[in-house]
Amino acid sequence: MHKKSWLWLIGGIVLLVGGVLGYIYVLKPNTVKAQTSDQITEMVVVTRGTLQDSIESSGNLAVVQERALAFATSGRVAEIYVKVGEQVKAGQPLLRLDSTTLELAVTQAQADLDKAQIQLEQTLAGPTQAELAAAEASLASARASYAQVKAGPSAAELVQLQNTLDLAAKAVQQAQGNYERSGGRSAASLQSATIAYDKAKAAYEIGTAGPTKAELAAAWSSVEQAQANLEELKAGATTAEIQTAQLNVQQAQLALDKTQRQLAQATLVAPFDGVITALNVAVGEMASGSAITVADLSALEVEVSLDESDVTQVHTGQSAQATIATLNDLVIPGEVTEIAPAAEVSSGVAIYPITVRLSERPAAVRPGMLADLEIITAQWDNVLYLPQRAVQLEGEQAYVMRQTTEGQFERTPVTIGQSLGGNVEIVDGLAEGDIIGVVTQVTTAATTPEASDGFRIQGLGGLLGGGGRP
Repeated sequence: MHKKSWLWLIGGIVLLVGGVLGYIYVLKPNTVKAQTSDQITEMVVVTRGTLQDSIESSGNLAVVQERALAFATSGRVAEIYVKVGEQVKAGQPLLRLDSTTLELAVTQAQADLDKAQIQLEQTLAGPTQAELAAAEASLASARASYAQVKAGPSAAELVQLQNTLDLAAKAVQQAQGNYERSGGRSAASLQSATIAYDKAKAAYEIGTAGPTKAELAAAWSSVEQAQANLEELKAGATTAEIQTAQLNVQQAQLALDKTQRQLAQATLVAPFDGVITALNVAVGEMASGSAITVADLSALEVEVSLDESDVTQVHTGQSAQATIATLNDLVIPGEVTEIAPAAEVSSGVAIYPITVRLSERPAAVRPGMLADLEIITAQWDNVLYLPQRAVQLEGEQAYVMRQTTEGQFERTPVTIGQSLGGNVEIVDGLAEGDIIGVVTQVTTAATTPEASDGFRIQGLGGLLGGGGRP
């Protein structure tokens, strides 16, 4: 055989041996021969107590009541009665604005109300005797005036008018003579005498002519008005007048209420018993926005969110407990007080806020602390129970491995009830204190690599010129 041919043959053999060895030691898995058996790996005791099922979540503690208070109107702060950290009672004054203008408005409104009430009382009471007498006197006077106008001046009045006219005529004559003798230097006296004569003449002509229709009408109108006033007084107030007086009182009362409310709003009072947690103004400053914050630190609550599968198991009044990890896992009892009626949907997931109020407030617990919340959704008291892992099922029959007095374990049928929180109720078949073995399936394995010793490749040794195993 040529040298080149031998080289090709040796190369092929090397590749074949490498492939076989790679399969044996790399690709071909070891053969595992596994064996399983049931063994008792733990022992538990049948216990009598309470079975509970619960839902767990977490949230931060918050005060039950907190209120940021602000004035209804702007104004300058006149007095501050409290400081941050101070305990306050419901209704206790906290801050006051300057109320001088408001106090004056209340005084004026009270006076207006008093006046309206007096007017209403007078309207309902009717006229007094003095008012009736005055109205009757006015009527009598109007009638007398009319009669006098209608009759005209008396004989004595006519004589007086004539005498006045005669005297005025003589005065003119005398003034005229003086004017002529003085060469016109007494013109003023003549003019005055002439004017007085004209007036006396006009009065005489009016007196002798009798009353005009206009004078008679005016005099009679006064009689009619006086008569109407008297009749109105005697009839008393009309329904419309009474209603108007009543409305005036109501309007005055509303105005007083408004000013009193504005005056009351100038003082902020505590809405409930609590502690001042923030004070945002100082005396002399203009108040705007939140001025002071009051919080009830005596009670705490925690709000968590549950999904729709958990919220159906929760109702108000259910017991709960909060665990504060930062206080050495302090456990505080509580109760579900509020369940949101509608879901808050986020990214297509419906969640329901749930509020649990704590029944106690240890001094070390602070608002804002993280609480791990457990809501008790089901509870059975005074029942026997075991961990679920201690009970085995075969078809519909449950059984356990009970330890006998001799220390042996025997298979014992049991009747089970509720399964809650990893435990199962034992209705029948066991007694309190029985020791039960927890059966666990244990697997053991032995690894035996094939071809690990004596794996033979026939003929390769002769071809390679080495000693293969016989």
